[in-house]
Amino acid sequence: MTVWRNRSKNMISDNLRGFLGLCRKAGKMSLGHDAVVTSVKKRKAKLVITCCDASDRLKNEMKDECSFDNRNIKYIDAPFCMKELSFCINARAGVISIDDYGFASKLENIITGGYEND
Repeated sequence: MTVWRNRSKNMISDNLRGFLGLCRKAGKMSLGHDAVVTSVKKRKAKLVITCCDASDRLKNEMKDECSFDNRNIKYIDAPFCMKELSFCINARAGVISIDDYGFASKLENIITGGYEND
């Protein structure tokens, strides 16, 4: 017997879930600490997203990496947890980077609530 529960406000939306999966399949996403730091240092990353249950040390390190040496890479502390993110991208990671400007701007709009149906 399956028990369905109401979705809480902080659960990942269907738009965001689909868009993260699309971004992963397109190969425009780096997963995990080392891959994200490499992507940021090579200036390939356009957006860095950390999960809400990631450690404070990881969040501070990613903020510093994004702003170091005038990189100006956008950073978002997302309202979803690692479990929800791993469901979307089929991999466990607390931090991801988006390496394409179009994907990054759309994901930023979806996460911050400014998503408009085009």
